[in-house]
Amino acid sequence: MQPSTRRFRLWRAAALALLIGLFAAAPAGAGPKDHRFRITDELGPDQIEELIAVGIDGRTVGVLHVTKDDPIAELQVKVPAGRTVRYELCGFLVVETPEGGRRQHPVNHTGTIADADGRELKAFNQNNEVFFLQDSAPQDADAAKTAIVGTGQCAQPVA
Repeated sequence: MQPSTRRFRLWRAAALALLIGLFAAAPAGAGPKDHRFRITDELGPDQIEELIAVGIDGRTVGVLHVTKDDPIAELQVKVPAGRTVRYELCGFLVVETPEGGRRQHPVNHTGTIADADGRELKAFNQNNEVFFLQDSAPQDADAAKTAIVGTGQCAQPVA
């Protein structure tokens, strides 16, 4: 074996050992981790049924469906860490009128969520007209920041 070939092999082995050492020293999953949070919905006192498809950044992540028989629904959500995400709520809410009839209200609103890792966000509505997500512990300094953006444009109405 010639001296230049031996030197090249030694150099290559040293470089390979250095690279392996660097990768072994890096923590597993280095880089941004996903943030996980929970969204819950509870049937209100005058409500009969609520069906809401939840979208995050244009992708449906699940459906919240509450009825008299199943008055609480929960959805586990995973989003990329370190950024604010946009949410969309699409579906309907059915309430019982004072006369005993039923009235359906569309759910079609968007908003944003920041810092939700490990939090519980609850689905709320104002006068069966504005629907939004809110941290269940908004008084907490680490609460998720949510904002209502406005009325959305549901890609597919939930029936």
